[in-house]
Amino acid sequence: MPKTKDMVPLFGVAGFPVNFFKSEYRKNRDNIFKWLKGLDLDILELQCTYGIRMGDEQALRYKKLAEENDILLTIHAPYYVNLGSKKPQTVINSKQEIIKAFKLANLIGAGRIIFHPGGGHGKTDQDRADGIKQIIDSLNDIKSDIDTENVKIYPEIGGKVSSLGSLDEIIRICQNVDYAYPCIDLAHLHAREQGSMCAENNIIDVLNKIENELGRDYLDNTHFHMYPVDYTIGGEKIHRAFADKDEFNNAYMPLANDFISAIKAKKVKPLVICEAYNTQEIGAILMRDLYKNA
Repeated sequence: MPKTKDMVPLFGVAGFPVNFFKSEYRKNRDNIFKWLKGLDLDILELQCTYGIRMGDEQALRYKKLAEENDILLTIHAPYYVNLGSKKPQTVINSKQEIIKAFKLANLIGAGRIIFHPGGGHGKTDQDRADGIKQIIDSLNDIKSDIDTENVKIYPEIGGKVSSLGSLDEIIRICQNVDYAYPCIDLAHLHAREQGSMCAENNIIDVLNKIENELGRDYLDNTHFHMYPVDYTIGGEKIHRAFADKDEFNNAYMPLANDFISAIKAKKVKPLVICEAYNTQEIGAILMRDLYKNA
């Protein structure tokens, strides 16, 4: 899946950063690929926040532009997808959106679809286990309707304490769906665990857990979302920029340095998407340069 033969980590952005719309390319969204290439970044994660609405013509055009500018494409499925819901119609609709995301991925040349597992199944341990089983069953139900050879699905760690998608739950999904790999949003993990990703060794522990419970292939193909976050007792509050400081002049975590040191220590070279607040490309460049200069 990586583009280069020397197998370096690839860094990119989620959606269209604010600074793109301040650039000389701002008048045409198709120029996002030239803009990213000019910044020497590698990935655009398309945010299908409100639904899979891209037409075939635009998808094929984006595929061509991405190839011409050496940009890898990934897709984030709609945020309202909720395979863990107790409402049968919500689950049916969510399965259809995942199928549509796979069709778009085939057209556009994306090999990864990221999605939020959802919630609303209840608060007890048994409720959560039932919700995760429902997600597993739903993904296995649609397997015959999608291309799982060329496209994989990535359940993402949830940012809220109440949402499905703890690290253990993501691993459980991947153990039971043969086309699922982990999307480790380290900021979400930090927030839902009330500040757990505060040092390099904490991130290494996550990488070790994935390797030990899923295997090295899963670790090598793990998809990362990386940026700092502010949180409350309920979990994620707001994304932050890497340069932001709290009221005590401390940087928000997780830190870019800790993440880069951890992936170097584990010798993984992943796809990394930056979702730093209004500074996605700045954060991606920061992490890329830290890796190159470490």
